[in-house]
Amino acid sequence: MRNRFIALALLALVALSVSGLVTAQDTVVLRVWTGSSSPAENEFKEKQFADFEAANPNIDLEVLISPDYGTQIQAAFSANDYPEVFTVGQFDVPSLVDSGLLAPAGDNIVEPDDLYPNLVAAFTGEDGNVYGVAKDFSTLAVYYNTDAFDAAGLEYPTADWTWDDMYAAAEAITNADVTTADGADVVGFSAGADRNRWLSLFWANGGRLFDDAGEVVFDSPEAIASLEFYASFVANGVGDLPANLGGAGWNGEAFGKGLAAMTIEGNWAIGYLETTFPELNWGVVEIPTAPSGNKGTLTFTEAWSVSSQVVGTELEEAAWSLVNFLTGPEGAAAVATAGFGVMPSRASAAAVWLETRGAEFEAFVTGAEYAWAPVFPLGYGDFTSAVDEATVAVLGGEATAEEAMVEAADIAREILAEG
Repeated sequence: MRNRFIALALLALVALSVSGLVTAQDTVVLRVWTGSSSPAENEFKEKQFADFEAANPNIDLEVLISPDYGTQIQAAFSANDYPEVFTVGQFDVPSLVDSGLLAPAGDNIVEPDDLYPNLVAAFTGEDGNVYGVAKDFSTLAVYYNTDAFDAAGLEYPTADWTWDDMYAAAEAITNADVTTADGADVVGFSAGADRNRWLSLFWANGGRLFDDAGEVVFDSPEAIASLEFYASFVANGVGDLPANLGGAGWNGEAFGKGLAAMTIEGNWAIGYLETTFPELNWGVVEIPTAPSGNKGTLTFTEAWSVSSQVVGTELEEAAWSLVNFLTGPEGAAAVATAGFGVMPSRASAAAVWLETRGAEFEAFVTGAEYAWAPVFPLGYGDFTSAVDEATVAVLGGEATAEEAMVEAADIAREILAEG
């Protein structure tokens, strides 16, 4: 009799499974999209996905790693048929949240206190909800050419440096007639006409778009001083635009060619310099302290986010389990040891990254504590364009920092007044 009951129970279980009522082992499919980067990083992503599937046999991933990701994901958004899990850049967060395309994380993020607060803030909407988990990030620091400093008889930069110290070093190197091995003149600083370089100085010196009362203060004296300082290297001939330094396309190339003794760039330049200019002798240090007494840098990051369309469905739990696999403590440790320039988004993995990349790059990690994601609010596109134009005009000597920033601030005020 007992065996008969067991047999009947097994038959009932099979029947339930066939009818679809038993779902614990049903396979779910998640579409996962992200952009293509270097071959090594693409392979790393593919391994992460394969490891996740091995650990979760009831979840299949349909993966797209595309060099045309931006165009493809926008088309998918427009068609209202987009992946369940996908990467989101920090600059896209305001518009995607406003469009209702992202699922709020709620309490789905594992060990959230381990994430750098500034990275959490980068993916937090105006409603206070978090809409993604940073997969990795970069900050800015000062790169300096040790041979140029030696030739000018200068000590290397330190974390105690101020803006005045940095300028004095650039001036001394330029006036010392330091040259490269092939006889080209070396200037003190390469200043790319990119708002996402001088805004690190803006942030450090207390520059803000709005004050606590919600009024536009982009053209405050402290804010104007930051662009004035950045442009002063070029205006006074102790620095130059990358294009004027051997036809360089960006700061990293001008610095790599040895034509600029210093520049401000992100940790993405580490691998570039090591590979393209292996004979260059250089170091990195935090961006100098502003007259305000504070330091500043910028953070550049993207997150793994979940589609709002999965909320309340069987895919929701699976989607967040993938995000946590990729960005949790183990995922962050994997990023740290992968050998890329980008840093893991969790403080617990910082030491591992430094062990992998080298303790001499600590300035980038230290900057994570006070970094700012330079993302302006939704609807301020005209203002952002004005800031870009101001940057080019001031670095090109066509406007003063005050003129350009007042003009940009007035555009922000018009936008604010229009509601």
